[in-house]
Amino acid sequence: MKILITGSDGEIGKKIAYQLSKNQKYNLNLLSNKKINRKKLNFFYQNLLKPIKLKLKPYAIIHCAGKHPNSKSGNSMKNIYSTNMQITKNLIKFANKNNVSIIFFLSSIAVYGSINQNIIFENQKPINPNLYEKSKFFSEKLLCNENNKFNTICLRIPGVFTINLNNDYPLIIKMLKKITNNENVNIYNPNKKFNNIIDINEVVRFINFALKKRRVKRGIYNFSASNPIKFIHVTKLIKKIFRSKSKIINKKSSKKSFIISNKKILNNLNFKTSTTKKIISRCCNNILDKNYN
Repeated sequence: MKILITGSDGEIGKKIAYQLSKNQKYNLNLLSNKKINRKKLNFFYQNLLKPIKLKLKPYAIIHCAGKHPNSKSGNSMKNIYSTNMQITKNLIKFANKNNVSIIFFLSSIAVYGSINQNIIFENQKPINPNLYEKSKFFSEKLLCNENNKFNTICLRIPGVFTINLNNDYPLIIKMLKKITNNENVNIYNPNKKFNNIIDINEVVRFINFALKKRRVKRGIYNFSASNPIKFIHVTKLIKKIFRSKSKIINKKSSKKSFIISNKKILNNLNFKTSTTKKIISRCCNNILDKNYN
């Protein structure tokens, strides 16, 4: 099965490509805006702001490319919006022309803007979204247009928990760095439940599931950990895994906590994500394995 991955030079795209490369049934073709030479994988240089002229007819596209506010390039919001929208439009033209069957779009939970609900569902309207958040929202709309010849699955993902501790996001990474250094950790709304996390293993597990099933219902789906647990238990779990001496300090906050509903993807596609505890434990143990090996 021929698969095209955009944004393959980014942290998320690179890790997805690595995981999928373990399956010999997949013929991976990786798009990058940098000229990269890697053995065993088919890399193609392509500026996605220009028409895509690849002589390639993939069965599926995994769309990870795009600008975001945390990128090192420091682009303005207007530039982020126009870039993301143009990339989406060019990808749609390519997919329709080359008979692509399905596109997996890694969207973001950020599309909801300023969240003031206790639980967020896919049908909730965005509140005061910024231009980055709008670019994700309108890209979803374009990709899910019924006039397209391909199917689309948009996954609204929260912060991705990776073993890369060079960043200070998502929040759990920033907290984990303090815990591993035995520093005091301030936490807010400790007794509110939390499932605002996902990892690459889970994204790849879903992609494998959908590709094996072949026919999946197009749509936009929240995609986060299942079985929310109290944030104080999240903190204690991480502290226990790393045998940290950090002191947990509870702080009052006016910021609203929320959990993410995964009911739609469970009901429509019969897919249940791994639990919050399992994802956090898996990622923490992967970090430990990396440091010890």
